[in-house]
Amino acid sequence: MKSRVLFLPVVLLFSAPVLAQSGGDEKSVLIGPWRIEASFTKEQKFDRCTMSRTVDNGLESRFARDQAGTSLTLTSPRWKLDNGKTYPVEFAAGSLVWKTDVTATADTVRVALTDDRFNKAIRNANRLEVRGAGATLRIPLDKSSAALARLERCYETNRNASETNPFVAPKP
Repeated sequence: MKSRVLFLPVVLLFSAPVLAQSGGDEKSVLIGPWRIEASFTKEQKFDRCTMSRTVDNGLESRFARDQAGTSLTLTSPRWKLDNGKTYPVEFAAGSLVWKTDVTATADTVRVALTDDRFNKAIRNANRLEVRGAGATLRIPLDKSSAALARLERCYETNRNASETNPFVAPKP
């Protein structure tokens, strides 16, 4: 009986940090500075999973995983970009550099992460450099390997759970 009485406080003690990290919101998880969340449409249909963080200068980095793959969106309230314009950018993760164009709105750029080698490099790098014509942005990637794995798990779990008709075969 004593072991049962001692077991409950120990369980509560170790589960408290997990509950505190999630902020009581069961739809989001924190891994280091990254917040991972599942997004749903108004009809409560699964849409995508995202992982995001904001650094000191207000730059928000958001990785999204949906049926089209993984994308990266960068947002800053200080930016004044031309809506619909594409900008050439170099992304550097560790020693690997990937050159591509990003699509812009007024304060946001977005790029589909289509290079498999670069995507693997992001998991192992300490930071991501985004080299534009006017400046280089530096995004810390601490805990990104675990967070990206959790992002993928979020997507797979929710994608597979979205089938509500038990008489129809799951989508491949």
